[in-house]
Amino acid sequence: MERRSAFRSGKYPAWGNTLKKALLSIAIGFALLSLAGVSAEDETLAVTYYHYPPKLNVIAGMPSGLYVEQLEDIAHRAGMTVDWLYSDVDEEAAMLDAGRRAFCTTGRMPTIERARRWKFLPFLFDIVPGDTVLTRVDMVAKLKKYDSIADVAKDSGFKGALLESGIYGTAIDVQMIANPPWIARNGAMDLQLMKMVLAGRADWTIVPKDQWEEAKAMLVPTADLVEIPDFGAHPDYPIYIACSKAVSNEAFKALSNGMEAAGFKPGHLPK
Repeated sequence: MERRSAFRSGKYPAWGNTLKKALLSIAIGFALLSLAGVSAEDETLAVTYYHYPPKLNVIAGMPSGLYVEQLEDIAHRAGMTVDWLYSDVDEEAAMLDAGRRAFCTTGRMPTIERARRWKFLPFLFDIVPGDTVLTRVDMVAKLKKYDSIADVAKDSGFKGALLESGIYGTAIDVQMIANPPWIARNGAMDLQLMKMVLAGRADWTIVPKDQWEEAKAMLVPTADLVEIPDFGAHPDYPIYIACSKAVSNEAFKALSNGMEAAGFKPGHLPK
């Protein structure tokens, strides 16, 4: 308290001004470092994660599984360690779009639009099982009167539930541009979408096949859902590690080299 009072009274003006300038320089230095993003010399790389079984599981708040092991191996080969950052699929997409925070993901499907806003490492990370359509028993016959789920999605008489940042194939993605009010986009995880259908808040949803299988194994009520196979949902698709544009070119190159050294094969990204 006495020291702050002395500065205000001007009792020690020269020393006080010098200290203020030093503190200001330090603050500016930290600000510049935060804006610079991740560099190859940094010790840590932020990577977002969320429960996405079977290859990424969150147990007691901590990530585990094949994707975690692979990301840590890639980072290690790039001279970094991973700082795991809990998120969800839509928040992750929003941060990638903003491009202000330097971080990478555990894999996203590339599109032309995403490739403009995000930075994808140029190696195929994984092939993810395609999507499937889920509904309730009482809705199956009604939905199957249509040729595909894309046709169902046009009908305002049926309530749908999809992830805000999900990619569901051109036929549906084009419809979502208009944000039809009968299709909810507020679920943060695929399991939430399934619960919405079970609760009657939605009549149908689309989820990855492996998420459907995992949910059936872990949550008994989902067994009451019915799958409509071969109904126009997205087929198997590739995922790549996406990073925000705040990740420096130097760090991006180091991670690319680390991924190649880990044995991942070059992929085909949209341009």
